[in-house]
Amino acid sequence: MEKTLKTISVLFIALGLSTMLLAQEGGNSYLKISPVQFGKSYFEVSLELGLNEGRSSIQLSPMFLLKRNQFEEFSGIQGELQYRSYLKRLNKGENNTWIFSDVDFFAGAYALGLSFKRDYEAFYYDPMQQLEIRDEFTRDIFSAEGGVFVGVKFILADKLVLEFLAGGGVRYSEVDDTIEDSGWPDNYYYNSDESDVFDLGYYGVKPRLNLQLGIRL
Repeated sequence: MEKTLKTISVLFIALGLSTMLLAQEGGNSYLKISPVQFGKSYFEVSLELGLNEGRSSIQLSPMFLLKRNQFEEFSGIQGELQYRSYLKRLNKGENNTWIFSDVDFFAGAYALGLSFKRDYEAFYYDPMQQLEIRDEFTRDIFSAEGGVFVGVKFILADKLVLEFLAGGGVRYSEVDDTIEDSGWPDNYYYNSDESDVFDLGYYGVKPRLNLQLGIRL
């Protein structure tokens, strides 16, 4: 936990320093959050920095994962880097966008890395003792992922941003779980979703979806 908090502090400092450099790219940079992550106890903030007079950009996205309750405690950090190329920009004053906003279409590539630790409680029923056996274990996940995407950005009232992104990539994960060396039988139970393509420990080809809200800086 202490190591994770130090990493979070460093990323916040880096994000703040990047914001100070935005004057040279005024109007083409954005600060965004991902509200869909809140339900999973994740907080993702993104800083998009415009390049080449807005024709392309890079986006830095640290995500912080933190939760504690009676069944589990987890903490982690993810860092993502995107490169975007803007394919088409429609200005509501010059183009018929059918809505009251500017519309930008983009495509690009991304790479991310994740470090995650989860302490959880598992249990199984022992018919010989007629008891429910419980114990605590730890799962460590280290993941790397890369892929491509396309997206659309709506700019409302010249400041507010609503953005949709879809794509896919390849994810490599290493999972180290202390329950594997515990000698427990295979019929144990705990809250796991390892087979889902959006799970942190997933290994393989997977889709990529995201929704972000933000402001133009």
